[in-house]
Amino acid sequence: MDAIRKQLDVLMGANRNGDVKEVNRKYYDRDVCRLFLSGLCPHELFGLTKMDMGPCPKVHSLQLRKEYEEDKARGIHNYEGNLEDVINRLIVECDRKISRALKRLADEDAKAAIAISVSEVTQTPEVIELSKQIKEKLKEANQLDFEGKTDLKIRVLEEVEELRTKRADKQVAIVA
Repeated sequence: MDAIRKQLDVLMGANRNGDVKEVNRKYYDRDVCRLFLSGLCPHELFGLTKMDMGPCPKVHSLQLRKEYEEDKARGIHNYEGNLEDVINRLIVECDRKISRALKRLADEDAKAAIAISVSEVTQTPEVIELSKQIKEKLKEANQLDFEGKTDLKIRVLEEVEELRTKRADKQVAIVA
């Protein structure tokens, strides 16, 4: 409900209901978003992402932004320094999250590289032959499934499990 109310405030102005309290609001009031006045509220920036900050608790008003722009042109107020500070903090936070994600990926890549090197070491002619037999049995099981011969398929899959166990035992014996 508050989100809809804010959208109406932005589109129609805060005094759309004729509320006198809203008329007296100035752009320098505490409840007005100074970052929105400067041109970019970070609450609107990362919507529907992991960096989503939720709706802005302060008032966003195009009329107040217009008043601020007029006073800024006269040199009375300038909130762009605040905006720059907030954007710099957001950049630092994003960089920190990116570096953490890259570190996590590097760790996962190292684990994958170890797994690949172990599988390369364990590729003996016997293991390769067992792998070929497993592939052939799996093809045979798929064909039997296609033909509707479920009992034969189950037997073939049991043979595949036996072959996989033999292959794993041989690989463990090679690595150990």
